[in-house]
Amino acid sequence: MRNRILKTADPVILWTGLFLAVYLLFPGRYGYAGISREKTLLFCGLMALLLIPWAVLLIRDLKNKSLRPLTAPQIAALVYLLCTVLSAAFSSFGRIAWYNRAAHEGAVTVGLYVLLFLILSRRGRPTKGLFLVLCAAATAFCLLCLLQALGRNPLRLYPAGTNYYDGNGVKYKSAYAGTVGNVDLVSALLAMAVPILLACMRGLPLKRTWPVLLPAAACLGILLWLRVLCGLVGLAMGGAVCLAVLCSGKTRKWLLPAYAVLAAGGIALLWFLDPPVQFLHELHELLHGRAEDSFGSGRIFIWRQMLRRVPDRLFFGVGPDMARFSGLAPFVRLDESGAVAATANVTDAHCLPLQILYCQGLPALLSWLWLVGTVLFRWIRNREDRAAACLGCGLVCFLCAMLFCLSSIIIMPFFWLALGLLDAAAAKPQN
Repeated sequence: MRNRILKTADPVILWTGLFLAVYLLFPGRYGYAGISREKTLLFCGLMALLLIPWAVLLIRDLKNKSLRPLTAPQIAALVYLLCTVLSAAFSSFGRIAWYNRAAHEGAVTVGLYVLLFLILSRRGRPTKGLFLVLCAAATAFCLLCLLQALGRNPLRLYPAGTNYYDGNGVKYKSAYAGTVGNVDLVSALLAMAVPILLACMRGLPLKRTWPVLLPAAACLGILLWLRVLCGLVGLAMGGAVCLAVLCSGKTRKWLLPAYAVLAAGGIALLWFLDPPVQFLHELHELLHGRAEDSFGSGRIFIWRQMLRRVPDRLFFGVGPDMARFSGLAPFVRLDESGAVAATANVTDAHCLPLQILYCQGLPALLSWLWLVGTVLFRWIRNREDRAAACLGCGLVCFLCAMLFCLSSIIIMPFFWLALGLLDAAAAKPQN
């Protein structure tokens, strides 16, 4: 019993619970206008708090000569950090490649992400207590979003006299929700939370799952209310992968052919039919080789520009998060008459792998893929472990959503935190 209490009171585990609740629900002091800066300051403060117990444990292990060697994912994370540092060092943008105030990203921020992963992969453990904290924080977050859906302005996050429905160009530029802000970021985060909560219920009787089912249903409901495709597509794509991984071998034998039949049927249907739904219409046009820059809310325009420029700085990129300063042409949206309806500067690839490739270079992308690939391989190998199954499902769905979403310090710490905890859950205890 004593060992169990000590394990529960582990400072790194306690810090992780604090981070899950505080960082997600912190609204900032100035509403959505300053939420990125406020979250950045909080993230740096929490990381400084984490360094204290980590340093004490590290010194103890060095004195006892009990420090264990790095694992493959940890080596991959350090290589990724090295590639990022080299990208910043060779960037033509100078100091802002290390940290820029526009998005609060850069090589320093990536260093904090990697440090978070390393500490949690070596010292963290996904416990029942952390899962309960996630359930409570997700419920509170969804209640806030529900109030916003009713037209309220809790915590005064929107400009005075406005609400959620005044966004998207009505009274202010973008749409914001919860304590995250941009609805694309909210949807990507919910795409991670829903599978984590649902996977936890696998194999449990209904009477034991309903307390988890409620926050899972709330997160899914908010995701459907937002109607942001990156989150919905990420949840659907990732969910299909997770189902194939977690199901029994006997079920997998017919599930994979069923996926192939459904995919072939869907492609054939979209080839011959042009649905009136914008997303499906764009897929129909893409199948016929008619890609327009406006597709995907301008993502095709962004991806084409970046891919054309990648060979110019293949190895070091333009610098960490320097896409916004690299001279990319702004995206212009026209109305039905052909007049300019909106102009938006390109600040992000809206595709995480492409963002890394363009900004940090090919070696950074390969090392990042090595890191994610090795951790997810461990997830597949240890899928019978409930904690590993939950975290792996959340990561897969989040990664699928991030194929179409922008990167931000508001949500990326959750990715690195989940990645570290999954590596810890799928490996033997380490120092």
